[in-house]
Amino acid sequence: MSTTPAPALPNQPWWRGWADFWFRPTDPTTLAFIRICTGLLVLYTHLTYSRDLQAFFGKHGWYAAAFVDRERHEQPIYISPTDWDEPGASPRLSDFPHRRAAFMEFLRNVPGNPADRAAALAYLKRANELSNPDDFRVAMEFVRDLPTGDEVNKTVTVIENGEGKDRPVAVAADRVPGFFLTRDAAERKKIADEVRAFWAVLPKTQTADASRTTATYVVNHFIELPPAYRAALVRYIFDLPEDPAEREKWLDYLNYWNADRRLTYRTGTTAFSVWFHVTDPTQMALVHAGIIATIVLFTVGLFTRVTSVLVWVACVGYIHRTTQVLFGMDTMMNILLFYLMIGNSGAALSLDRLIARYRAARASLKRTGTIDANTRAFLACPPPSVGAGFALRLLQVHVCFIYMAAGLSKLKGVSWWSGAAFWEVAVNPEFTPLNFAWYETVIRWMAEHKWVYHTVCTVGVWFTLAVEISLPFLVWTKARWLILLLATAMHAAIGVMMGLNLFELLMIVMFIGFMPDRVIRDRFRGGPNLPRFTFAFNPAADAHARAAALALALDADNQIALKQDRAAAGTSVAGADGVARTGPDGRKVLSKGLRFLSAVSWALLVPGVSGLLTRRLFPTAPTAAPAPVAVPKVAPTGAK
Repeated sequence: MSTTPAPALPNQPWWRGWADFWFRPTDPTTLAFIRICTGLLVLYTHLTYSRDLQAFFGKHGWYAAAFVDRERHEQPIYISPTDWDEPGASPRLSDFPHRRAAFMEFLRNVPGNPADRAAALAYLKRANELSNPDDFRVAMEFVRDLPTGDEVNKTVTVIENGEGKDRPVAVAADRVPGFFLTRDAAERKKIADEVRAFWAVLPKTQTADASRTTATYVVNHFIELPPAYRAALVRYIFDLPEDPAEREKWLDYLNYWNADRRLTYRTGTTAFSVWFHVTDPTQMALVHAGIIATIVLFTVGLFTRVTSVLVWVACVGYIHRTTQVLFGMDTMMNILLFYLMIGNSGAALSLDRLIARYRAARASLKRTGTIDANTRAFLACPPPSVGAGFALRLLQVHVCFIYMAAGLSKLKGVSWWSGAAFWEVAVNPEFTPLNFAWYETVIRWMAEHKWVYHTVCTVGVWFTLAVEISLPFLVWTKARWLILLLATAMHAAIGVMMGLNLFELLMIVMFIGFMPDRVIRDRFRGGPNLPRFTFAFNPAADAHARAAALALALDADNQIALKQDRAAAGTSVAGADGVARTGPDGRKVLSKGLRFLSAVSWALLVPGVSGLLTRRLFPTAPTAAPAPVAVPKVAPTGAK
């Protein structure tokens, strides 16, 4: 498909050019070639899954089915606010497992009865309502540092006695919140009772540090939270349901997702995967084999309208099942399969096209006894398709957005301005071939020569940025071939240097969508020196007409000329020598001479294929039925 929009016609409405840009009928050969390349890469990718099918997608794989089921049913989904305000705060637990476990122990210790809970958490509520954040820290540190056992009551009496009274030796003067000591006696007594009640619900499990308990983790978490999130957590604790079962659901959701379910827009995802439901190893192997077979059918272009959808759904299912291994390659593969599903990618270079050619030739022979002009045009090349043009245009625009986003996002990184980004990639042992001695030698030599280091890094960074940012613009101009060549070289270098072979190959496959139709079509056609054949058949015999239609369907380069012979008992083919051949000899001549058959001659090695093709191309004339033999009548025994 040409990337240059068609010239505007005189007095053409403005919207006509826009519609022509998207919906111009296009030869589907380019889209079909993309289908073949993509299908081969998709087939390779999913064949590699076969050995580790259970590890990737099994019930007890790396990401077990139980976790996946919980994710697709419970994952919190939020919506952004419609104004410029920050999203509302929600309760948060610590990301450290031991601290989170301590806080969950505290939450389960909180009384279920609302009145008892209010009494147990009155001190927490009082401290949370202090206007000065530093006062909250002091109040919570006082509870955190309270000793265990009988010393607690002695310590709390400091508050009851008030300011200026003797304090127990166990408590330093600077540990007692002074703003509590200045209250009246009744208020101090109330605060002391609140401290005792709050300390009672804190967990007392001993930690590895003998000087502290898990209560330290709980109190420290309250102190470390920002005020808004701390207030949200306090509200959450007070709102816990009284029913034990419902309360446990709340706590389990908070512990697993670190979120308040009430604040979510909805829970669960709309992802689909067959591996959500098929977990038995035998059944998984059968389903996987069926998907592999479907990918093969899609690649060769059989039932493409159906198999393209099935392959896309299947590939997305693999991604949804194990999103932890999702990579850029999966994204590019998904994009290509989606557009191949939209366009009729099986209209050329496919078995569907072969079947369509046979049916068209068969219908013309049945209708007129020969190949009419319309059928000849259909056999010469697939008709232009609006669907193919639309799919290719979508792919082209999508590639431009990908490159523009990649290039502009790099400009936000300091390493791409300083040139360090290229070096960081070159010495990354996870991607680059540092295990090869020659590569390590080159890297060390670059590091030892500063001018080489700066030159290589600067050129590498500038080249990458120039290609990625300029491609969305230059690809629509006469410089299309240059920018595509540079982009292909860039991806080839990345594939070699970083080992991202499949990702880079899929990116290069996307560039095929920018190639003009004739470039792809002409590369699949033979030259003018191909051998020519004459296929003789009797148009009055239905089997002969079917054989002639099959011969024309297999002739992708117009190498066969039909010859009607109403006296022929069977079909035959003659080459440049003029010798008519039939049966296996005729099939061998066509297998070697027809460009399409010679390219797929390996398929004739499959048992039964060669014989089937021979019988279809060279059916024998039906032999005449033998004349009935008169049987003399024998009189029954005893007849008069």
